[in-house]
Amino acid sequence: MRSLRRSAGLLLSVLLLGSLMAACGESSERDASSQPQGATLRVRIGTQEFPEAQILGELWRQALAVNGYTVDLRKGIGPAEDLDQALKDGDIDGYVAYTGTVLSIVAGEEVSGLDPDETYDRAKDFYAGQDMVMSEMTPFENKDAIATTAAYAESNQLAAIGDLADVEGLRLGARPEFEDLQLGLTGLSDVYGLSGVEFVPIELGEQYAALADGQVDAVDAFTTDPQLEDGDVRLLEDPERLFGSQNVVMVVGQDKLDSIDADAFVAVVDAVNRTLTEKTMVDLNAQVTAGRDERQVAAGFLRSVDLMTPLDLG
Repeated sequence: MRSLRRSAGLLLSVLLLGSLMAACGESSERDASSQPQGATLRVRIGTQEFPEAQILGELWRQALAVNGYTVDLRKGIGPAEDLDQALKDGDIDGYVAYTGTVLSIVAGEEVSGLDPDETYDRAKDFYAGQDMVMSEMTPFENKDAIATTAAYAESNQLAAIGDLADVEGLRLGARPEFEDLQLGLTGLSDVYGLSGVEFVPIELGEQYAALADGQVDAVDAFTTDPQLEDGDVRLLEDPERLFGSQNVVMVVGQDKLDSIDADAFVAVVDAVNRTLTEKTMVDLNAQVTAGRDERQVAAGFLRSVDLMTPLDLG
């Protein structure tokens, strides 16, 4: 009987010790802001499925890691609405977001005509009502654009999309749904007066080959496509901002920020974001498209801008 009581007492002690350790673990996460630099702070970040979003996730993950954060990077969760829901459900703590997509897809607002600052401010206000916080935005945007070969632009004196209105028999290639979109051929007609355009449906990813082969005169492109690296393709300016603005931010739940060293976390993310120009992203995208692993590409870039060592956070 004494042996039984001793065993029961030992079991109770183990259970109490386990409960105490679990409580300490929870306290450690809640009180992380008071921990010394280098303490492990866990954050789950989600990305969309395309390479650029995954590169951005890697850039943040690695920069945060050298500043004491442990980041669980979950790549390819899905489009913006899926990431937003995953954050609301508590499956992730933050994600890669594009300001114009947030405003149009998640918030259901118009984006045409808005410059980057206006788009950012509206997206930030929307997220504030969802208990979510946005980082600073990147200098670069990844949005729809109209592109021609450099030679075609020069021979037809093209600088902006509106100049295409003077081109007779224009053949425009784009993904099939582009023809009927306001942020597509319909909007190009309404805003820039393009008429009599021959629309050529082309699957996404094949438009540059069609442009190079002379099957079309202009294509729908994205402003950080890797094919822009060699300079043979010219993006036409969109002065009326038909396609809106699409800068990148990290979106984080307010509850998560309250449980970690929020100032340090945001400072690291913002430091990365400030280095990301359009030229930089075209280059990083081109490296990954050529077969390099996004983790290596991200590490190489962060070293080049001195972000693979801890920030001096004062």
